[in-house]
Amino acid sequence: MRRLFIVLVFLLGAGFTSEAQAQTCSASPSGVIFGSVSPIALNPVANTGTINITCTWTAITLTPSVLVCLNLTGPSPRAMTNGTNSLSYDLFTDSGHTVKWGSALAGGTPLSVTLNKPAGTTLSASVTIFGQVAMNQPTVPSVNSSDTIYSETVPAANTSLNYSFYVLIPPTCATLPISNGSFSFTNTATVVNNCNITTSNMGFTASGVLKSALAASSSITARCTNGDMWRIGLSAGSSGNVAARQMQRVGGGGAVNYQLYTDSGFTTAWGDGTGGTTTVTGVGTGNQQVITVFGRVPAQTTPAPGDYSDTITATITF
Repeated sequence: MRRLFIVLVFLLGAGFTSEAQAQTCSASPSGVIFGSVSPIALNPVANTGTINITCTWTAITLTPSVLVCLNLTGPSPRAMTNGTNSLSYDLFTDSGHTVKWGSALAGGTPLSVTLNKPAGTTLSASVTIFGQVAMNQPTVPSVNSSDTIYSETVPAANTSLNYSFYVLIPPTCATLPISNGSFSFTNTATVVNNCNITTSNMGFTASGVLKSALAASSSITARCTNGDMWRIGLSAGSSGNVAARQMQRVGGGGAVNYQLYTDSGFTTAWGDGTGGTTTVTGVGTGNQQVITVFGRVPAQTTPAPGDYSDTITATITF
């Protein structure tokens, strides 16, 4: 009787070990592709990735359920890079981006999923990675005035796949210290060349007669992606001629000649590059760049009294 008892215990133990070895899970991540990111927009950019989990049971099993835990270590915030340039972002377990994806073994919050054996032996499920590029990164540059890809490949050394098959009482991720594998994935974003401009109006001092020149100034404020080359041109206005601009009398019946310049000495007319005019060029910094527009009304025969105006369109090319 004692000899039979020992043999039964051995056989039962051997059967359990064989089942545990045959029941496995694997992880296949897609990473997060953020798409286009405009740093000068100053807004966060969010997107998701997935990790496909596949678990396999033996045909007959004593442990029909499995807890799968996906742990992540590494810096926070994370950084996607292009050369020495970096774009800050982070990975989260929730769509509200409030809980950062971490490792249960380091007191963080892992991604996890519980699967129950199907009629067959294999079941797959997807776990969502929630990614967000941080807001207020205006000086992140593009390269060669072109849309620029930033990326981070999270190494397998920073991840672990931990799982446990069980019967009734589920384990927790914190109680699964042994890694059953690891996985690597790449997150990418495209920093785009982008510009926006705002303008202020120019007002000349009221004058009864135009026997001497009048001067005034206004400004154009540009914000362009760091490293992005830009050019600003000014339209002709109502005259249709950038070299001979005119303000028209409100209500009709007269015109006042004037010109816009790039300099306070009124030597270089600012237009679209035709008719002897030039455009203004620069390179974006990601921050606001203020460019002064200098206006001059030369001495001329004074037209009928009234208000005179012209509308100029500023166009930024990048």
